[in-house]
Amino acid sequence: MPVYNEEAIFNANAERIWQFLAGSQHDYEWNLVFIVNGSSRSFEKQVQTFTDNAHPETVCYIISEGGKGRAIKSYFNISQADILVYMDIDLAVSLVSLPDLINPIIHDEADLVFGSRMLPGSFKSRSAARELSSRAYLVFSRLLLKHQFSDLQCGFKAIRRSAWQKLSPLIRNNAWFFDTELIYYAQQQKMRLKEIPIDWSENRYSHRHSKVNLLVDGWKFIVETIALRRRG
Repeated sequence: MPVYNEEAIFNANAERIWQFLAGSQHDYEWNLVFIVNGSSRSFEKQVQTFTDNAHPETVCYIISEGGKGRAIKSYFNISQADILVYMDIDLAVSLVSLPDLINPIIHDEADLVFGSRMLPGSFKSRSAARELSSRAYLVFSRLLLKHQFSDLQCGFKAIRRSAWQKLSPLIRNNAWFFDTELIYYAQQQKMRLKEIPIDWSENRYSHRHSKVNLLVDGWKFIVETIALRRRG
């Protein structure tokens, strides 16, 4: 989980996901890793206190430079796990979708699995403006990147480590566009990709304002998509 100055929600949500993992029936070992990126020293201390005092046998943290993409890459590049998973600390995606994210890789049906808020069977609660912008981004990305997926930017993904090792050198973006590059290059490498429907609610456990600026981030998405298409 990449985390960035999430003081208000960190402890409750970190405990919530740990309780879910610990209480689930599964045949694999797991570790919960918080990647603190570009955050204040006080927040770093908060994460350290949680990991030291709560469940040190299965929970740890690392410090990374700023940027969601950079944070994920910094850990994925050194992890020895067979399956690498990331999601957001706000838990916008319901945790009940986690087995559906991992099982296709466990059963050798996919190399990269990712959640979609746009598939039939998905449930989403979000503002009309964000819904409209997401659909506009989708149309634009399909035209330029020649894909048929329904949601590139959902921060709920799992990848086989061997697949990640092939894709990591190709991915340049260190921020939120990392998600799109990951899917694009996996498709370019003819890997097995699978979308799953999810239950997604905007800022599910917090009333804080969204960090997304629709105009600024929308323009960045267009610029980054064009640059990605030119790189091929």
